[in-house]
Amino acid sequence: MKREAENWEHYERMIARLMADQIDTSLCVTPNARVIGKISGRSRQIDVLIDARHETDDSRRIIVDAKRRKRKIDVTDVEAFRGMMDDVGATHGYLVCPTGYTAAAEKRAQMSVTICLIPLDHIKNFNPSTWPVCLNPGCERGRIFWDGYPELSMVLQPITAETNSSPIVKRFVHHVGKCDRCSRFHVQCNTCGDILSTPEDDESDVGHQCSCRMPWFWLASVEEGEDSAKSAELHCCQLRGVVTVDRRPYRR
Repeated sequence: MKREAENWEHYERMIARLMADQIDTSLCVTPNARVIGKISGRSRQIDVLIDARHETDDSRRIIVDAKRRKRKIDVTDVEAFRGMMDDVGATHGYLVCPTGYTAAAEKRAQMSVTICLIPLDHIKNFNPSTWPVCLNPGCERGRIFWDGYPELSMVLQPITAETNSSPIVKRFVHHVGKCDRCSRFHVQCNTCGDILSTPEDDESDVGHQCSCRMPWFWLASVEEGEDSAKSAELHCCQLRGVVTVDRRPYRR
């Protein structure tokens, strides 16, 4: 039973990785997400959730259901999936499986649902167990899923007698993402290699800096959108302002 669960998770994480590598950078990906249904009022588990990255706006929400099984997707599967889309406010959905789908399922999918066939070994040597371990002390077996790569820069004026010397721009690339189990935000600095864990519900948290000690820090918070839905957001705080670099639904 444990082995079967691991196979399911492996396929879901592979689909999440494929989505994150292909979508627009203005969108962010959350594996194993939880969303409170607008109709049902209960927590819905979503294999892969795609939302706007920089703003509290779920009008472009996309959900993905990765069905790792031997039988084809049928019309019942599509109808159940469309019901989930309505409940969580998704504008489009992807049903992903390795085996195929029936003609009736294809007709029922229409414009709002895309059915994709992705073999189990689509990504060779894919192994989510090699991802960094979640730094949340209360999380068991969680791994960090990177889905964003913000680049921050500093402009340095060279110390020289020449008046026309060009300024020097130093760039610092980071990875941002979430744990695939508890969804805790994490940031990795590619310069020093530090990985930071940023809880969104700690009111005493004053921010996190890596060993580089650059003039910015990372802080997570809970925000409320126009539809009263709460989302957890990861922010990069700089002298020039605050930028939201990652988002996900808030887990109570």
